[in-house]
Amino acid sequence: MSEKSYDGHRMQSRVGVTLDPEHVAVIVRNMRIIGACAGAVLIVVSVVLPSMNGGFEWTSYNQTRSGNGTGLSYEGLGVVFGLVFMVGPLGTGYAFKAAAGNLLYLNGTRLTVVKPGGREAKEFDLTRTRAQVRLDKVSGSRPGSAKVREEVGTHRPVLVLFADSDGRETIIELANQRTRNMRYSQETRMLEAAMRSATDPAIQHAAGQLRTVARWKKLPVVHDAAPDAIPASPVEDPIQVPRTPVRIGVAAPEIEIVAAN
Repeated sequence: MSEKSYDGHRMQSRVGVTLDPEHVAVIVRNMRIIGACAGAVLIVVSVVLPSMNGGFEWTSYNQTRSGNGTGLSYEGLGVVFGLVFMVGPLGTGYAFKAAAGNLLYLNGTRLTVVKPGGREAKEFDLTRTRAQVRLDKVSGSRPGSAKVREEVGTHRPVLVLFADSDGRETIIELANQRTRNMRYSQETRMLEAAMRSATDPAIQHAAGQLRTVARWKKLPVVHDAAPDAIPASPVEDPIQVPRTPVRIGVAAPEIEIVAAN
């Protein structure tokens, strides 16, 4: 699979992910090809061979349900497993690619978002693209026990870029919710520097929020907060980082627990 080369500093949209999106795209493609071939062979063998011996027949459930029978003939099982081989890699591959995330190339104020093996790359001019820095609740964040939930929280900061054409969101993680590791501060500051020269006050505000997040050493444990809670820091780094108001969380230098309105 030939990939177009892009200029600029290379990053990943996910934080703390060891999977390389390009390698994952190759693995997923090969997995889907192998699954499709294996599934097709199973289905063909299951249909053709029985037809050579009186026709292909599905069997009914065993009347006594004795033994470990499944209620399907060997031919039927072959078709079922063939379909599993063909369909299974589609969902599994999607999960792998979502976990690996996208590749980011930052060149000046231009950010290119590449989804290996997917559609053509998206380009954003960070001085013009509508952007937000949000505290997002991680969907499906059920780490397990109450103790674990108390330790990692459910929210993490993200940079959201909105496409001009359809308003679709491109999400760039600024921290890993499970490990509580932050994106390298150098990368966060590079994104902030690209947005700083924007004339749109909303983009300037998002750049100020990035300056705040870049000073965080560890992701604070947040269980409930407003999406726009992260305050903006001035261009000149303050001695003390502005604290983010949250409704429920664990006390930390980065946040301030306030009563809900």
